[in-house]
Amino acid sequence: MRNIKLILFFILVFQTVFIFSQRLANFGAGVQTSVFTIFQANSFEDFVDDSCGIDMDLVAVEGGAFMMGCNQSQEECGPDETPLHEVSLDDFYISRYEVTNWQFCVFLNKSGIGQNATQNGKQFISIDEKLSQITYVDGKFVPEPGLENYPVVEVSWFGAVAFCKWAGGRLPTEAEWEYAARGGSESEDYIYSGSNNLDDVAWHYENSKVEGSSNFYEGHGTHPVGQKKANELGIYDMTGNVYEWCSDKYNRDYYGFSDKENPQGPSHGNSRVLRGGSWGDQSKACRTRYRVSVGEYTNYFMYGFRFVKDRR
Repeated sequence: MRNIKLILFFILVFQTVFIFSQRLANFGAGVQTSVFTIFQANSFEDFVDDSCGIDMDLVAVEGGAFMMGCNQSQEECGPDETPLHEVSLDDFYISRYEVTNWQFCVFLNKSGIGQNATQNGKQFISIDEKLSQITYVDGKFVPEPGLENYPVVEVSWFGAVAFCKWAGGRLPTEAEWEYAARGGSESEDYIYSGSNNLDDVAWHYENSKVEGSSNFYEGHGTHPVGQKKANELGIYDMTGNVYEWCSDKYNRDYYGFSDKENPQGPSHGNSRVLRGGSWGDQSKACRTRYRVSVGEYTNYFMYGFRFVKDRR
C-alpha cells in the first residue's frame, strides 16, 4: 500500500512539473512572438504596398534636419529659393517612381469616376486633349497602348490629391519633396536629384527626343519611369520627366517665415507648388531647389506627381 502511494506521489509530481514546463514554454514563445511583432511594427524599411492593387513601391525616408533652399555660392538662385533655412522632418515613405498611367486608370475605374473624369466639379485629369495618354473605352479608363508605365500627365492638383487619398496616403509637402530629392540623410548635395550630370538622372529637353518618347512636342516627351539613374535613396525621376505636385500652397516669400518643424506651406495662396522640372525643360528648372507654382485646376502635359505615406 505504501509503495502504491509513493508511486502515485511521483506521478503527481511529474504531471505538475510537465504542466508547468509547458506553460513556461508557451509564455516564452508568447514573449518571443510579442517582441517579434513589436519589432515588425516598428521596422522602417522599403516595401511594396499592394493594398489597392497598384503595386506602389515605397522608399523609407528617414527624417532629419537639413538646410532647405538655394545656396548662392553653389547655384544661381531664384528669388523664391532663398533664404536658406533649417527644416526638420519626421520619417515618411515616398513612391520610388512617379505615378503611372496604369496606376491612375486603376484609381479612376475603382472610384467610379465618370467619363469626363470629374467629381464634385473638379476635373481630375483631362482626357480630351490630344496630349493625354489615357482614354475612355467601353466604360473604362485605359492607358494608350504601350504607355502604361509612363508617368501620368494632364493631372490637376485635385486629381493628384484624390488618387493619394484613395491609395491611403497623400502628396508630399514641398519640404519632404526637396529632402527626398536631395537624398535625405544620404545626401551628397548634388545640383540635380542623384547627380551633378543632368543626363545621368533626368529626361529633359536636350535628351528627351529619342526613341521611346511619348512625342508630345516635336519628338520630345515623357519616357517610362525608372530608366535613369536613381538618387542616393533609390528614388527615380525626381529630376525631369514630369513636374510633380506638392501639397503646399505657394508664396514667393515663404522661406522667410516657414515653420521649422514639418512645414506644411503658407496658409494662404492661389496656387500650388510643383517641383522637379520636366522633359520639356532646360537644366535650370531641373535643379532640386527650383520652385514653380500653378493653379490647382491646371491640367498640363508636363505635370504629374508621386505618392507619400506616413510612417506606419
